[in-house]
Amino acid sequence: MDIRTKLSLLLVAVSLISMALLGAFAYRTSAGLLQEISVRQLDALAEGKKRDLLKVQQHWRKIVKLLSQHVVSQGRFAELTKGEGTDQSQELLKLIALYSEVNGIDGVKIFDSAGVELVAVGKPSLAKLHAMPATDIEYRGTLVNEEKEVQVVLAARIIDQGKLGGGLELIFDAEDLVSIAENVTGLGTTGEVLMFAGGEDGSPVTLLSRRRHMAPMQQGQIIQLSEISEDIQAALTKQSKPLTHVRDDRGQLVWMASRYIPQLKWGLVVKVDASEEEVRSDVLLTALVDIGLSVSAFAILGGALLGLYFARPVQQLAEVVQRLNAGDIDVRALVQGDDEITYLAENLNSYLDTLSKENKRPEDA
Repeated sequence: MDIRTKLSLLLVAVSLISMALLGAFAYRTSAGLLQEISVRQLDALAEGKKRDLLKVQQHWRKIVKLLSQHVVSQGRFAELTKGEGTDQSQELLKLIALYSEVNGIDGVKIFDSAGVELVAVGKPSLAKLHAMPATDIEYRGTLVNEEKEVQVVLAARIIDQGKLGGGLELIFDAEDLVSIAENVTGLGTTGEVLMFAGGEDGSPVTLLSRRRHMAPMQQGQIIQLSEISEDIQAALTKQSKPLTHVRDDRGQLVWMASRYIPQLKWGLVVKVDASEEEVRSDVLLTALVDIGLSVSAFAILGGALLGLYFARPVQQLAEVVQRLNAGDIDVRALVQGDDEITYLAENLNSYLDTLSKENKRPEDA
């Protein structure tokens, strides 16, 4: 193997190894960056949905507060407690019906300080005897009825003439909250949002949201804590950081972000299948391989040309030496450039000049 071939192969090998190392580094860095972007997107979606849920919840609290104030105005509540079914009572019922229609309220219950129900409008309550709210406005719970309708119950104290007169209980249609979960914009083809209630103090978990895909756990289903999947468990433990490669109830590995909403005692999971997220890395790897193959072709061609260029002066010197060995003392090396090869060529020519002069002296004598 001549020096030109050796030099060409060396240059090509160095180029290919350098590109392979650079490509591996670029893939690893880019894949990590893609994962970081995806995880942050999931986290941002989870935080945004939590804000949307809290906006609805705060709006409900305002409705409860306003209605409790209307109940006691103009002596309406006093008449109810006395059992006086007058025009004031009828006016109050009309007011409650209007509030219910405008604000998506499924049921309104008014009860006295002993918890005895005085007025019931809309869907029936869970009980006829109501506990007095511990605070001015209290979250009572979340229900999923037989029609798979999600309802949230809030209660408020009724303060009449500075005294605790009774309480007010409102059952809200939570379809607005469920629709927030059904919005899967930015979650690709496999992503979905789960909302669930329960899990506090070992209580079972009830799934509130409708599923995007077929899965063992469906809306309204009640699941014991011992049977919940890893993604829901992460939300119950108030895991604030996004997680990758967590198994959901389908047994699929997912990337997820979760939020816990203490005001509603709800958990929120935003997730997407890991296989879909990893496709991006596969696309990146394919692109890098294509680029690497293209660059490798240029590297091989460039290495061969550079090997030819750098080896040519050495080959010329080798040819001069071969002709000298054959007895041709008039041969001379080509001198060009300013490097070590040029230095060798000049010294070889000087030696040949000296040798040629010494060979001519005997002839002159």
